[in-house]
Amino acid sequence: MILPDYFIQLYEYTAWANQRYLLAAEALPAEQLHQQHGHSWGSIFGVLVHMLSAEWIWLSRWKGVSPNAMLHESAYPALVDVRRHWEQVQAELAGFVSAQTEQSLARPLTYANTRGTVFTLPLWQLMAHAANHATHHRGALAAMFAMLGAPHPEDDWYRFFLEKSGQAG
Repeated sequence: MILPDYFIQLYEYTAWANQRYLLAAEALPAEQLHQQHGHSWGSIFGVLVHMLSAEWIWLSRWKGVSPNAMLHESAYPALVDVRRHWEQVQAELAGFVSAQTEQSLARPLTYANTRGTVFTLPLWQLMAHAANHATHHRGALAAMFAMLGAPHPEDDWYRFFLEKSGQAG
């Protein structure tokens, strides 16, 4: 497997796993969705908005624009609004990822963080970070769902591959 194919698979998996958690969150009553847990981004809703924001900000940076702020929960009156925006970001992200080559993934990318500090790393390292970041926050979501006694999805990568290959539903 070559690096562009790996990132296509990684980001297909990331979208699949994120959508599973979004679907689980949609089954929660509002009080559980917004209940503060004292870690990560506070609530399940807060973590989901942060995950959407991270995907959006990294994609923006990869395209040459460095936003000076993350998205804020107040921009999303309901979870359906988070879903709607996330679907747009994921479609744009899938297009970006599928357009990458070995050469483009190796190119240095310079961006500014939200405080204006400038960094340069190869694109592939930033893309690996963003996918790993989502995994980290899905772990936080799993803990929050467990603390509520609410069911949450299994999101192991092998499950994605089994489902994709038709061996699991």
